[in-house]
Amino acid sequence: MFDLWTSDASDPYLSMTGHYIYAPADKPQEWKLKAEQLAFKHIKGNHSGAYISKILVNTLDHYKLHKKVHFPWNK
Repeated sequence: MFDLWTSDASDPYLSMTGHYIYAPADKPQEWKLKAEQLAFKHIKGNHSGAYISKILVNTLDHYKLHKKVHFPWNK
């Protein structure tokens, strides 16, 4: 999940959070929903869709998550 907003000082920011289910190896039936902040970026310059997508893709690359990410429109 990601979100964009503008601070009171009119600075644009992007935050990206990963949500996943964790189960300890010794207790595989005890699922826990987890969340980790993957990115928090000050967006400098143009914050077009192309620039935002570049930040998101770079974050996925950094964490090697491409095969683990689900997009609702991917079928």
